Amino acid sequence: MKVKTYALLAAILLLVSACDKKPPPKTTKSLVYKNTEIKTDSIQEEEQEPRKESINLFTLMPKDSTDIAFVSMSDIYNLDGGNDTVAMPIIAKMDKKAAEYFLLENKYRKKFLSQTHISEYDSLFVYDYAKNKLASFPVKSLKTTAMINGYASSEDFPYSPSDYMLGFEINKKHLNEFSEYYRDALVYVGKENPFAKERLTPIAWKKITAKEYPSRPVKKEDQRLLKKTVPGNTYSFKTNSYQYFLQNYVDNRKNLYARRLLVVDSNTKDIIIEKLYSQSEGTSPSPLNYEEGEDTVNQWTGKLFKDKPQVVFGFLYESFGCPGISIIDKSNEEIYLQCDNRH
Repeated sequence: MKVKTYALLAAILLLVSACDKKPPPKTTKSLVYKNTEIKTDSIQEEEQEPRKESINLFTLMPKDSTDIAFVSMSDIYNLDGGNDTVAMPIIAKMDKKAAEYFLLENKYRKKFLSQTHISEYDSLFVYDYAKNKLASFPVKSLKTTAMINGYASSEDFPYSPSDYMLGFEINKKHLNEFSEYYRDALVYVGKENPFAKERLTPIAWKKITAKEYPSRPVKKEDQRLLKKTVPGNTYSFKTNSYQYFLQNYVDNRKNLYARRLLVVDSNTKDIIIEKLYSQSEGTSPSPLNYEEGEDTVNQWTGKLFKDKPQVVFGFLYESFGCPGISIIDKSNEEIYLQCDNRH
């Protein structure tokens, strides 16, 4: 019995000893760039996954040639539920043409608002970051409507609830000064306006030599994607807060396959974020600013939100998904728009 007791005590002591051992400190590599040091954190921090978006942002679309602009909220609403959950009337009882776009009457509106957690006392904010224009509308003043999505066929009538986009209708006359087709507009619904309304900066890329690009090792998962590519042109852009470095990667036919972005703190020289934007079945790197004309701007940076650090975005075209906005801080947060992209 004593032998067993001693063995048990020895095991406990070994366990306590193991727990007391501190893990080795994280190593920090220093990279030389233009006679200054750019600091890069350990691989452990590099391989963080983007967190789920912390704010729901929506897009705005014109409804054909009518005077209506439409905000779809279907990405946060379950359109595949039964009649007890979907805020829609029975489509089979409607005329085919009328069923393409219609007003949600009172009881359906209440169900829609309830399930999207939107209050009649909330406001809908539309912010155009290219024009630095903000418009706001009390939810109680907006119509809730259902619009058939562009991939539904008239042969499918009577349509199913999942064939629809549910959301808010805005009269275009209130958005006269916004970008064409509202391509640079973001929509938020809530109690307060989240946008800083500080004019964002379109990134004016300047070509640099490969030696000027920081020599930070490529992440392991990105190395696999870039296996059959070689580095191409490199670019940079600088603000008072950050310096942005961009590296092209091309395939064996010299076609652009990917771009790698590093954002460096202008004062500390720390690399704050690293992103890879690559070609895939549903994505492709977007053209750099002004490559396709003076009015073609894709990449933006600056203070977009009141309560968040600066952002950078506009590097990737999405065919099947929705574009993201990268927060420039160590959280590695990526906010994806709720764009109701259906294929």
